[in-house]
Amino acid sequence: MLDYNLEQRGEASLYEYVYQQIRDDIVAGRIASGEHLPSKRAFASHLGISVITIENAYSQLVAEGYICSKPRRGYYACELPDAPVLASAETELDRDSAAAGSNAHDAGEQPEQFAPLSPSALEAARLWQSALRATLTSEDEREIFSPAPAQGTARLRLAIAHHLRGTRGMNVNPDNIVIGAGAQLLDTMLVQLLGADKIYAVEDPGYLRLTRIYQAMGCKVRHIPLDGEGVNLGELLDAGADVLHLMPSHQYPTGLVTSIARRYALLSWAAERPGRYLIEDDFDCEFRLAGKPIPALASIDAAQSVIYTNTFSKSLSSALRLAYMVLPDELMERFRRELGFYASSVSSVDQVALARLLESGDYERHVNRVRVRAREARDGLVALVRKAFPAGEVSIEHADAGLYCVLAPASDKVGDGLIRAITDVGIPYVNIDDCLWANDRTTIQRTTRRVLVQYDDLSPQTLDALQNQLQ
Repeated sequence: MLDYNLEQRGEASLYEYVYQQIRDDIVAGRIASGEHLPSKRAFASHLGISVITIENAYSQLVAEGYICSKPRRGYYACELPDAPVLASAETELDRDSAAAGSNAHDAGEQPEQFAPLSPSALEAARLWQSALRATLTSEDEREIFSPAPAQGTARLRLAIAHHLRGTRGMNVNPDNIVIGAGAQLLDTMLVQLLGADKIYAVEDPGYLRLTRIYQAMGCKVRHIPLDGEGVNLGELLDAGADVLHLMPSHQYPTGLVTSIARRYALLSWAAERPGRYLIEDDFDCEFRLAGKPIPALASIDAAQSVIYTNTFSKSLSSALRLAYMVLPDELMERFRRELGFYASSVSSVDQVALARLLESGDYERHVNRVRVRAREARDGLVALVRKAFPAGEVSIEHADAGLYCVLAPASDKVGDGLIRAITDVGIPYVNIDDCLWANDRTTIQRTTRRVLVQYDDLSPQTLDALQNQLQ
């Protein structure tokens, strides 16, 4: 029976401490691959804690791929490939110094006319207005009106480093952070840094604009299909790629979470040859709706082969054009040497305003409110689907992974009816098939009409209207 001293958990919750201990034992090999874990009830009794605590810890481990559940047999440790990895950083949040696009991965262009703001977008707009007013009235004029360095202001980089330590388990040197006006600009800078002569691999289905950005920079692009654990490793090896751009914590558009075993395998792939890199796009990492956020790939990268990128587009607004990347030491030196001549693409005023939001905890509180609304929308959607399709004709995939989920009908007939109902009540959606890359769209073999919907578009009134359409 596993035995952990709960008195050593510090500020961590019970479930979080149990999760961390089991995870670390699996990584270290103290729990062998295929080893049967104690039943939830027996383990809870042994530790003197509730069954729900063990259930939550096991659920998080399953979500990250450290363990798997076998029907009527229990939980078993998964096999982890050898890879150069780091131990997880301390994840306690220092609330005195840190805090926790709209959709940055929109499949289509923005409409010409202005649409009403969603509740989360409206709240973010007001939060930003308040932050700007406070910045302009209370901050030193020399700070907010002086040109920012090419990397961005030291104050914002320090605030982001604290933020990443608290929310993503990453020990980041602020000097390795680069601030940019949106993820697209940073993607083009990475091509300049890594070289347009390299082969860039992207996920398929995926964010099609990313392919176009790389192609516009003169790069060769390979599209790598997904399997149940993430990017298909065999296809990646066959592609001969030098750089893989992926979204391991919440893939767009499928919502898939890359398993820990696949993460280790990808880190091994990157470390096999000098000049290989993984670009980790962590675009809505704050919004996991159940359990702890999935740890960042960069947080376990010992070989410095992961370039971490993120944006405030999902949490605040894509209109603000605020993004950042964390470069490995070697690339950071190259950035200073070859790209340090750039002027900062984000105004000092905006950078100080964002730093204030992170330092004060206002950003974290805003994220928590958005997360609460998303949970309510998710619960409403789950209840609707269960009522409208009691025989399971429609399932909801990855409902807890972030701010959107995928509705997956069991047949084309059900899918066509579902799409008509969604369209009639005005719910925006993205067809997963439309995110597949193909020169000739007619060659795509469509199966069922799997669609992505965002929780912010699902108000109680909208869900009621959808329920009426489906009756």
